[in-house]
Amino acid sequence: MGTRLLVPRDELLRALRGAPRQPLRRAAESTLARLQSDARRGRGLLAEVLGRQPAFVEWQHYPRGDAVDLHSGYRFYYHAHAAPGRARGEHGHFHVFASTRPTRDGDSGHAHLFGLSVDARGLPMRVFSTNGWVTGEQWHDAAWTLRALRRLDLAQARPARVAQWLQDMARLFAPQIEAVVRQRDLRIAERARSAPLQRVLEDRRTHIVSQCAVDLERQFDCLQQAATH
Repeated sequence: MGTRLLVPRDELLRALRGAPRQPLRRAAESTLARLQSDARRGRGLLAEVLGRQPAFVEWQHYPRGDAVDLHSGYRFYYHAHAAPGRARGEHGHFHVFASTRPTRDGDSGHAHLFGLSVDARGLPMRVFSTNGWVTGEQWHDAAWTLRALRRLDLAQARPARVAQWLQDMARLFAPQIEAVVRQRDLRIAERARSAPLQRVLEDRRTHIVSQCAVDLERQFDCLQQAATH
């Protein structure tokens, strides 16, 4: 299942203190408002993702055709693997992408930024990176990926509330996502010492390259501590 990371509390606090304060506060406030609204309505994140589909189908993308911001080129989708292939407690996960420039052969594709697993309540469980073959992405290194992540813009993607939630998650868990992306590059580079990079990226034995557990309660606690010191 890939390298499992844990961002130490002191390292997490340093990262949160160094992040732009206003966007981080907006993301936290938006997330709290979302949780309160869902509790009042009795309708959570997954209900919005799945829409009016009669049944949840494993491997199918939600929404159909994926959620795409036509202005920015960023996109996402939600799906779930067959039950034996899921992490414990996971309902499914999101994949978030940035668009890439056309290659020499004219192929304009996408680059995977991060994956985010959620439980049956729609609460985040872990962030993770995947090997290149998993989503058929155009591979980019950590420097490119993290720049694209900082520019993440899903404002015109639909469903809108899900898109906003993903943007908030990307901001709140930015330290963990960065750690996962950097660890991904380290693992890929290590394997590429003994095999061509493209062969490493196409190695079907490796699905998840790196991952890190996340928890909203812990993150809010760290945010509060970072803001008061």
